[in-house]
Amino acid sequence: MTAELRLVGKLKLKKYETKTYRHTNNTLVLAWQDKRDVVMLSNFYNNDTETISRRGKDRQINIQKPTVICQYNIYNGGVDQADHYIASYKFSRKSLKWWRKLFFWMLEVAIVNSFLLFNMNKQNHGEKTIQHRNFREILITELVGHVRNPMSLKRGRPSSVEKEERLNKHPAHPTKKSKDCAVCSNRKVPGGRKEILYYCKTCSK
Repeated sequence: MTAELRLVGKLKLKKYETKTYRHTNNTLVLAWQDKRDVVMLSNFYNNDTETISRRGKDRQINIQKPTVICQYNIYNGGVDQADHYIASYKFSRKSLKWWRKLFFWMLEVAIVNSFLLFNMNKQNHGEKTIQHRNFREILITELVGHVRNPMSLKRGRPSSVEKEERLNKHPAHPTKKSKDCAVCSNRKVPGGRKEILYYCKTCSK
């Protein structure tokens, strides 16, 4: 498939000319020249064409247009809606690698399709549907679970406070009198003493 896609990018088609490539997994790559190059990728349609009428400079002319493009033009309303769903919460990033763009696009399409099927199933069971954003939040939670942002550990002597207690993000309170930092201060080494003007009420440090 990679070789076929590269060939399509190098094609120089004439007006209304069609080039097709068929991969071993029954996937069609089709390029057609209209006002510009139109490239289609399909695992359903073949390289059949339909005769349509176009207005020429001084008369009507009949041209051969690929069926896959004709069908796309008929049903592109659904495609536009899918593009709207993808654009609403798009997570892909710019990349010079074409395969990376294709991977993230296919992942986004899979998420949108799963959202539509999820709501369709709810409607069939008489249940209330959910919003697109809520579905993505549920999906993320199901994939990665409830996690907490990792905290960077500073170097210094080990804290006497239990780990779970220190990860509770207790707010630091100001104090008038400076005291040794419980994390990084070490009086046993030259210049190791570090003083701060904040302390934790829970830890008393």
